[in-house]
Amino acid sequence: MTAGPRRLEICIVEDEADLREEIVEALLEAGFGVRGFPASRELYAALLAAPCDIVILDVGLPGEDGFSIAERLHSLGPMGIIMLTARAQTEDRVRALLGGADVYMVKPVDLRELLAVIGSLARRLSASESLPANALETMASPWALSADGWTLFDPDGASLPLTAQERAFLQRLWQQAGEAVSREELAVAMGGDPYEYDFHRLDTLVSRLRRKAADLGLTLPLRAVRGMGYLFIPVSERA
Repeated sequence: MTAGPRRLEICIVEDEADLREEIVEALLEAGFGVRGFPASRELYAALLAAPCDIVILDVGLPGEDGFSIAERLHSLGPMGIIMLTARAQTEDRVRALLGGADVYMVKPVDLRELLAVIGSLARRLSASESLPANALETMASPWALSADGWTLFDPDGASLPLTAQERAFLQRLWQQAGEAVSREELAVAMGGDPYEYDFHRLDTLVSRLRRKAADLGLTLPLRAVRGMGYLFIPVSERA
């Protein structure tokens, strides 16, 4: 009997319990194996019992800080490392990346953006044979909208810059991701009066957005719903 694909295993080290649980739940829903810890001691004990593929680290931790943990993990062998911290200084970014981190993200971070970053990093690790290729077969493939709403990311991390109207349009769809949003609601989100708005403008915006994405080799999971409006499906499961 052939074994099924191995799921990606992720550890997160974050001393803020509420944030840690929020991220753990989001990653579990996306199909990953996830373990959360408040500090380095618990992480090291867990890794002795079972290794993981990617570690998400805060910097300001009790005891050993995230910079030191990243350096130690990097010396142990192939492992993806994402720094997730409130420290936005360039010096901290450089220190983390030189110390072994693959990605440096500044809080607050949209969980959908974090999922996109994990997917991109997992593909890089798989390509370099740090992960078995089948580890990616069942993971969710999320699109992500940046925290400020000005950039859309595809599952591979490719970015699509947005205009002000495209941003307002997608932000409204994102509030009901996977559900149809009426044309009237979209018109209001873009600053229009639903009773006077020319909905041909909305269709033109969608066509232009799709064409812009296609020019970058991207196919937007944006669907027209007959008699209703539009919906955006940011996450799709692979069979």
